Amino acid sequence: MRVPRIFPVLTVFALVASACSIPHLADYERTAQPLPQTSFLYAADGSLITRLHAGQDRVLLHYAQMPESIKQAVVAVEDRRFWTHHGIDLRGVLRAAYQDAANGTVVQGGSTITQQLIKNLYLSDTRTLARKVDEAILAWQLEDQLTKEQILAKYLNTVYFGEGAYGIQAAAQTYFGVDANGLSLSQSATLAGLIAVPNSFDPFAHPTRARTRRDLVLQDMVDQGMISAARRAGASAGRIVLHPPSAQDRYPYPYFVDYFKQWFLSNPAFGVDRAARNTLLFTGGLRITTTLDPTLQADAERAVRSILPYPTDPSAAMTVIDPRTGYVRAMVGGKDAQYWDPHSSSGRVNLATGGSTGRQAGSSFKPFALVAALEQGMTPSTVFSAPASIDIPIGGGQVWHVTNAEGSGYGSLTLESATVYSVNTVFAQVIQQVGPENVIGVAKQMGIRCCIRTTEPKHQLQPYYSSVLGTNEVNTLEMASAYGTFATGGRRTQPVPAVTITDAKGNVIWSANPQPKLVVDPRVVAVADGILQKVVLYGTGVAANIGRPQIGKTGTNQNYTDAWFGGAVPQLSAVVWVGFPQGQVPMTPPTTRITVFGGTWPAQIWHAFMVQATAHMPVRSFPSPSVSYVSVAVDITQTPYCLPNQFTLPANISTLQFISGIQPHKTCTTPTSTRQVNVPSVIGRSQASATAILERAGFNVAVVLTQSTLPTGSVIAQSPTAGTSVSQTGTVTITVSQVPPSP
Repeated sequence: MRVPRIFPVLTVFALVASACSIPHLADYERTAQPLPQTSFLYAADGSLITRLHAGQDRVLLHYAQMPESIKQAVVAVEDRRFWTHHGIDLRGVLRAAYQDAANGTVVQGGSTITQQLIKNLYLSDTRTLARKVDEAILAWQLEDQLTKEQILAKYLNTVYFGEGAYGIQAAAQTYFGVDANGLSLSQSATLAGLIAVPNSFDPFAHPTRARTRRDLVLQDMVDQGMISAARRAGASAGRIVLHPPSAQDRYPYPYFVDYFKQWFLSNPAFGVDRAARNTLLFTGGLRITTTLDPTLQADAERAVRSILPYPTDPSAAMTVIDPRTGYVRAMVGGKDAQYWDPHSSSGRVNLATGGSTGRQAGSSFKPFALVAALEQGMTPSTVFSAPASIDIPIGGGQVWHVTNAEGSGYGSLTLESATVYSVNTVFAQVIQQVGPENVIGVAKQMGIRCCIRTTEPKHQLQPYYSSVLGTNEVNTLEMASAYGTFATGGRRTQPVPAVTITDAKGNVIWSANPQPKLVVDPRVVAVADGILQKVVLYGTGVAANIGRPQIGKTGTNQNYTDAWFGGAVPQLSAVVWVGFPQGQVPMTPPTTRITVFGGTWPAQIWHAFMVQATAHMPVRSFPSPSVSYVSVAVDITQTPYCLPNQFTLPANISTLQFISGIQPHKTCTTPTSTRQVNVPSVIGRSQASATAILERAGFNVAVVLTQSTLPTGSVIAQSPTAGTSVSQTGTVTITVSQVPPSP
């Protein structure tokens, strides 16, 4: 076809007409946004977990990392004179101009690879003559600035190949599941053929068209002397074998990946708001090394499957943390098969981080009450009554009725035994004495609500009396963090899912910096650890015993809807939850094969995991500082306890046993003056008993003896009378009966 002479003239005229506003490449480079790049998530051992990208999956490569076959195929089909022109192929421009004129609009491309790169980097997709002129001018300037190799590399890193893949590396992974340097000649020709119209030649959607297009590219390569006819025949002999996107989209450890995403997107270190963090994560080309240990993760998944092998069994969640660093080493958030099942209502709910509400902790919350009790002047040998049920007054005329799990009474028990055997009625008395606020305070100090931005539930712990029995909702992540504080002797480390994060250029933008914080006195933790070790030796957690120093505690929610086991060795903390994700379903026959307690399936899962996880770990003991006790008189109405001052009522003073070193040292600052106190009734009591009662109330006592026929030594009158308000340290006179003289 002969091109009419008018078209070159029109082209030159258009270039001259636009000369008054010639675009400059430097201006576009200053304002251009960086290209979106795919981020990569790696396990702790360096293995790839998954790629993270939004609309554009792009990985930048150097020219040397690209195979010759893709370079040749793209040049052959997109710009055969690429190596000889200076950014503009005049023959191509004239051919395109003729087609545009024939159609009455700008429809024909005619763009070189350099022009396409300019459009991809700096210009819009609008088809206008002015834009085409700018494209040509900028392409000419780019050819002065970069080598041909640099231009081709940039083009192959930016061009769209369909299926959300931008750049040759993303395309190779998307269609064939290989890196770009592993592409075969046939695969390279297939990808090169996609560039013109990706949707039309998509081998997933249109395999026949894609194969025809591939063969045309291969023939172009033969015609241009890039490959031999024999190589073309070999490359076009078979069908296009693809890497199915469904398999590619599925990656291992999906619940951990979800946890990492939420941690990243809620972390101010990565941007001023969630939108900025989202952009960085999915378009920043980050290289993220996580804390996840694939071996421990496999151990955790295998442990769950071994105890809950049947489809009708409940689900389990588990979080494993190195308490020394806070590194989250493994996470089971549910059943992986359900995660990838589009028809599962709970498949992508991460039970390890709480799902949508968290779950009640049951008696696995009692260790925090144990610590509070030790801090508040109790010892392991403090004795409590242990009836089968008990009523605890909780104010406002209300009574909290508490029963033991098996409905059994124990007469009396020490605090240690009540912990080992998880006796509810004793712990109801514990929280009554130490106060719900103190128990909740200890739980928060040790790690509960450690991760409020990334886990459910988001609300704060409530200081209910029933919280000692686990009525607050928690999750395995924060429980593993809190139990890790027991393992480290009272030092809490914030859990993290990543070790290092670098940007696309390899610069470190974040790295983990474990900073253990001492939150509980090591002597208190040592005493608590000693008790919690006995839980697995001969208490409710014997099913978790792995034959080395370990702590543990079982937990079973009311009606058996949630079951827990939390425990640790010095190097690992792990917490297991078992239940039905869809709601509060009692785990009793016939719904489940057994009645599920914390000491059954959860403890067995923990045991199965820890046996494997610790197989090659050295046996270590928990921190054990020297512990002794001291008796101290304190004002028991003050929180925290303090030493009585001159105005403290004797009735409010009690002598308690404290772990030496944590006993109160400060004198109470209240009360600040004497108070009016109601005089108690002592009539009918012995002189000694009446005197003790009145002195305990804060009064001085005066005694008057009088002859009477009433029992000798008994109080027959008092002044002021009972119920009268008298100043503290005032005097109450009692009249004591005396035997009348013999006639």
